Amino acid sequence: MNRTKILSYSLVIFFAALIFLACSKKSDNPVAPATPTTELKLTFGSQQITFNQGIGGYAIQENVTYVQFTKAEAGDTLIFFLIAAGKQTGNQSWDPNQDNGVLLLQYGNSGSIIYAPVQGSTNFTSYGNVGASIAGTFTGVLEDNNQSQVNVSGNFSVQRSADVNTIGKAVVGFQKAIHSLNN
Repeated sequence: MNRTKILSYSLVIFFAALIFLACSKKSDNPVAPATPTTELKLTFGSQQITFNQGIGGYAIQENVTYVQFTKAEAGDTLIFFLIAAGKQTGNQSWDPNQDNGVLLLQYGNSGSIIYAPVQGSTNFTSYGNVGASIAGTFTGVLEDNNQSQVNVSGNFSVQRSADVNTIGKAVVGFQKAIHSLNN
């Protein structure tokens, strides 16, 4: 998978979701649970990490769902991204060539480490209207810049933000920053 591209998308998603949080009232998706929660319970190797700050939504032009969580942990910042095709419930295999799956970025006291998807799947158990919940589970393998692999699994729930038109316009601008992060 092109790590630069997926990390670029992820950074753009983060900023786009913040900017466009209340821009749309469109809510034409099925399966809307009543009370959305915001939580990610991640098993990363043998570590258990719980995130409580997250966003999620849908990008129209790219036809992708995004979920992002952030957490400060032991002098590091952890950013979790999940990108999947479409906007529906069901199981999706990760496809590094199609830029979907889970990505984890860790930076701070430990340096900068990007964990990109090798193989795995995400099961969306609910995909609600704007303001409702996007929730599901995932399991798979991530690989860092040194090609060390780690097993990951978890479950997530996040309130769906307003749909954004695109997450790709600023990707080129972020590629230089990500390239410098990797070098």
